[in-house]
Amino acid sequence: MVLTGACFPLSVILFLFYYLNMESENSATIEWTRQVISIDLIAGTIILVLFFLTYFKYKKKEHKDFIGGILPDVVFMVIAIWGVLSSVLEQSVTSSIIEFVLACAACSLCLLIRPWRLLLYLSLIFLLFYAGILYAQTDHKIRIFNIANGFCAVVICFGLSLMQWRNHMIRFRQNRKIQEQNKALENNYSDLLLSSEELSRANSSKDKFFAILAHDLRGPISSTLALTDLLEEGFFETDESERKRMYRLLQSSLDTTAKLLENVLLWSRNQTGSINFNPVEVNLYEVIQNSKSFLQIVAAQKDIQVFNTVDKGVHILADVDMINTIFRNLISNAIKFTPNFGEVEIGSEYYYDQKDKTSFVKISVCDHGVGMTQETLNGLFKIDRKVLFPGTNNETGTGLGLILCHDFVQKHGGTIEVKSKQGEGTIFMIKLPVPGQISAEGKHSKKAQNISISNL
Repeated sequence: MVLTGACFPLSVILFLFYYLNMESENSATIEWTRQVISIDLIAGTIILVLFFLTYFKYKKKEHKDFIGGILPDVVFMVIAIWGVLSSVLEQSVTSSIIEFVLACAACSLCLLIRPWRLLLYLSLIFLLFYAGILYAQTDHKIRIFNIANGFCAVVICFGLSLMQWRNHMIRFRQNRKIQEQNKALENNYSDLLLSSEELSRANSSKDKFFAILAHDLRGPISSTLALTDLLEEGFFETDESERKRMYRLLQSSLDTTAKLLENVLLWSRNQTGSINFNPVEVNLYEVIQNSKSFLQIVAAQKDIQVFNTVDKGVHILADVDMINTIFRNLISNAIKFTPNFGEVEIGSEYYYDQKDKTSFVKISVCDHGVGMTQETLNGLFKIDRKVLFPGTNNETGTGLGLILCHDFVQKHGGTIEVKSKQGEGTIFMIKLPVPGQISAEGKHSKKAQNISISNL
């Protein structure tokens, strides 16, 4: 666009110069001047049209293909042909080919054209120049001299354009590399910002968690210290029943502390990645039965019956320690929030995902206890939320067990969901992938079909 804008005023100046100096005694000079003026007018008009066309394309942001592809070629041909015709016409009054040389120099310095296309254009222009000089110049020596000079001008033009093109490509590659590096830096910066925000949230969550943990530890430890002080000072030596009650309270407090410390240890090992995940094929019914036996004394203290109705043919790939931790925590919670003489039911249900061609088993741990509010449900499995409340017999807890269940289920490639309604109970549902096909004993346990909470 700059070259077209500069060439039009130049053609106007040349037109005025030749027009104002047309008076001459030589009729050949007058005819030559008229021809030069005509060429200047035609070239100036074409260049003016190209200038405005380029300007409007640039304003409309449609200039990339036009300015980068078509325009340089058109401008080159217009200026080069103008230089050829002017030099050929000038042979009638002088032997100069300065217009052709200037046209070649201007094109080589101001235009960027692919080398192979430039070579083609220069070859055509030189052939036109060669034919024109042979036709217009009658002096053999001047003719040879001008053709040689014209050839040198073309070669120099090609060399300069080649260097221009090479420098342009070097700058283009450097700019592209810089842009790629800038983009990579921006992406890295964005990733760092996201990582920083995630770390800040994680640190904030852990700070809240440790504050909750300290509060939960202080309760049972303070109770333990108070009870041991009372027992040490002999307050209940004469009252056997009260002393036994204090011993039971002391044992309960120590059990709570031990369970809390065990869960904290598991959680910390899970966070640091020091827990190895070693899945083996296990029988799900036996896993549930072992957890039921482990918590039998706790259930008996509240006269709660735990029903294991899981299909005896269900096998899953699971880490034994993790899967035991999952079900012990879930069954323990169900017992905690079930009133005396209540029931806890564990059932299973098979289903097949047609889309993923994968078999899953859904295990439900259901109680008919106090249930939870929606606000409490929203805070489950979140380390920075304290959603604890006492069990039906004022049993205490930490909430860390559910967080461990959530993390361990995810390690098994499964999901955990919960449905609850205040006053009616809670269902925890775990979905785990199973190896092989569904067992021959049935697609689901009958008891699992009846595990439900009305209106959930």
